[in-house]
Amino acid sequence: MTRGREAVAIVGGGAAGALTAIHIGRMAPTGVETLIVEPRESVGRGVAYGTVDKSHVLNVPADRLSAFSHQPHHFASWGWRRAGSCRETYLPRAWFGDYLSGLAGAVEHVRDRVVDIVFSASGVRLLLSDGRVIRADRAVLAPGAPPPRWPAPLSCLPPSSDVVEDPWAPGALDGIPPRLPVMLIGTGLTAVDVALTLNARRNHEIVALSRHGLLPAAHLGRPGAVAITPPPESSARALVGWYRDAVAEHGDWRPVVDGLRAHTDGVWAALTEAERSRLLRHVHRRWEVARHRMAPGIAARIEDMRESGGLTVRRGDLRGARRNPEGGLDIAFGDGVIRTGSVINCTGPALDVRRSSDPLVQRLLSRQVVRPGPLNLGLDVAPDGEVVGSGGRLWVVGPLRRGQAWETTAIPEIRSQAEAVCRTWWPETRGRRRYVSSRTRRTTSSISR
Repeated sequence: MTRGREAVAIVGGGAAGALTAIHIGRMAPTGVETLIVEPRESVGRGVAYGTVDKSHVLNVPADRLSAFSHQPHHFASWGWRRAGSCRETYLPRAWFGDYLSGLAGAVEHVRDRVVDIVFSASGVRLLLSDGRVIRADRAVLAPGAPPPRWPAPLSCLPPSSDVVEDPWAPGALDGIPPRLPVMLIGTGLTAVDVALTLNARRNHEIVALSRHGLLPAAHLGRPGAVAITPPPESSARALVGWYRDAVAEHGDWRPVVDGLRAHTDGVWAALTEAERSRLLRHVHRRWEVARHRMAPGIAARIEDMRESGGLTVRRGDLRGARRNPEGGLDIAFGDGVIRTGSVINCTGPALDVRRSSDPLVQRLLSRQVVRPGPLNLGLDVAPDGEVVGSGGRLWVVGPLRRGQAWETTAIPEIRSQAEAVCRTWWPETRGRRRYVSSRTRRTTSSISR
């Protein structure tokens, strides 16, 4: 990047990368250069907000998704202007991607993939897949959630038109054979999205399989938190007991979960590693079901699909698969076998960062540029997001912080991380009110070989 000017390189151009760039633009001193390396055509979308399916809507109300903590209705106002007179609570996910892309403005966008990061005396060097090198004073790892990891019991089925390893890959669902049963491995929000897409084609019987057989819970009307006093005890058992008492007091678990959100990271930090492990082992999946919920309209559509027989949810451990000589795939689970025309991986990313499907993360781990965080959840970072041992040259925003901060996958927390990183770098500056700017430009003018 330009010699003599402070430069920040952001690895990943999804929501986390875009929010980081947005807040650098607001808070950095004049003259700081920012560059995003992202192979997709535009920044701000990533997996979550890159969908073009209109049935994929945000699973939280629009007025909780602002890019700016001091303007909580910024996105909602933007979305409602776009929608005209309609003030829909749950807007299309693609709109949020458009919103972030516009706010990212004129930051340089290099359409390539970072394959390695090397520390130098003056900062960092980012090696790109085509052999080019980007030099910067510091870099931010913001790759978002990696693609879902292919379940080991399905390793005998290489990806093909009827075996989909990553449902978010462009055109991944186009080759699904029509009028044949489809099995979804996983029953979380990814499975919900895929089921809606397939159902819109009106020619699939869908079976969703997971160990617990639990779909995400639904928001009921307007979500609302209650004032929560965080539990004083620091054990998994005490926390579960406190939760049950709080639900009994308030009459519903939803406001308790929403109220606990502000305290989740503090509660997580107070637990020993053994207690964190116990909590993950016993209640992780049920927490995900309660915490990451479906919009009411989406939940109603899923329920209609179940009642009509278009969607069946099965419970059991995936045991294996084989191609049937008579056609189709036999998927073994629990104590049964299901014949299906195709199988789609909807498991989501692995919690254990050592099993991440992100090649860059694996490369950095193997070279010990980074190391796993507590319980191998995310990377080992300081509370402010600096990668331990990087000497201030490498930082993390987003899901890769999970070992240090449990709440690190949703927009409000990612936004707060991006803001806090900028305050750490430039404590003498105040956020400037520079919100909407021109379309992101793609350039390689600042890259040196």
